[in-house]
Parts: sequence; C-alpha cells; structure tokens
Amino acid sequence: MELFAALRFTEDENLSGRIYWYIAPFPVKDGERVLAPVGPHDKLQCARVERTDHFREEEAPYPPILCKHILARLGEREVKAGVFDLGGVRYDDRHFTRFRRILIAEDGSLGAGLPVKAVDAGKEGWLAAAAEEKACVLLFGETVREAAELILRIVRGEDAEDVPPSILLALRDKLH
Repeated sequence: MELFAALRFTEDENLSGRIYWYIAPFPVKDGERVLAPVGPHDKLQCARVERTDHFREEEAPYPPILCKHILARLGEREVKAGVFDLGGVRYDDRHFTRFRRILIAEDGSLGAGLPVKAVDAGKEGWLAAAAEEKACVLLFGETVREAAELILRIVRGEDAEDVPPSILLALRDKLH
C-alpha cells in the first residue's frame, strides 16, 4: 500500500482550484506545507496537504505510475548533521530551488557517503565547478556561507557582478 496525498497549490492561481494526487514517500499530515514538482518541467511549488490515505495500486485515486512524488516538507533542508541542501529556497513568487543539486557544509568530510562532488568554496574556480558539474555538488570551506548567498542571489536574478553569463545561466538551469 502506498501513501497518497491530495495537494492544493494555494500560491498558484492557475492550480489552486483543484486537488492533485501525489505519492508521499514519507509521512505527511493534513494541513502540512510541502514542496512538490508541477508541470512538464517539474518546477517546485509549495502545496498544502488536504488529505492523505493509503491505497493499493488498483484502488489509487490516480495511476501510481503517473504520479509525481512530494520532495520535502517546506523548510526541511538538512540532509544529515551539518550538511544542508540549497534546494527548497524560494526564488520567485511561487517557485523553489531544486533539491540534490548543491549541498553546503563547513567541513567537506561531512559529505562522506553522499553521492556528491566536493568543491572547496575558498578555491579559485569554485563557482564554475559548482555550475558545470552534472552531479550533486557539496560546497565546503570557511567561505561556504558567503558562497551559498552568492548562488542564491544568482538564482533569484539579483545582482551578481563579475560572474560570467555562462555561469549565471548554468546555475539558474541547475537550480530552477
């Protein structure tokens, strides 16, 4: 039996009038706010859980093979102790950054066991490495908080002086 959640995307006037069924890979409660992919490009949006229920495949309210999955609770970004995901951050009026693209930690060894490429945010070329890497990146080092702030400014379309356009586009594509 699979846990299904009926979601209402209250922040999107195009979607708010309907309920959409998603598979919940973790327990969720009625009224809880979650992040889930929407549309053909799977842009992340915030939704409210209207109700949940367990169904067998043949009784499901929507074919499970076609259902998308809830990705996270709103605000839940810690991957493991000391490692945080830059996913789940609002970048415009209704969309949130994608998960498992860029992680941050002050200590690179905290990424041990995670499927990531470690990049020292204090070394030259770190931004290009984070943007161009296809796999998930773990940014680490003493300047990681400043690096994360820069990346989020870029993703929001805010001022990012001295950043080449190719890196700007690659980071936006990676996290949008």
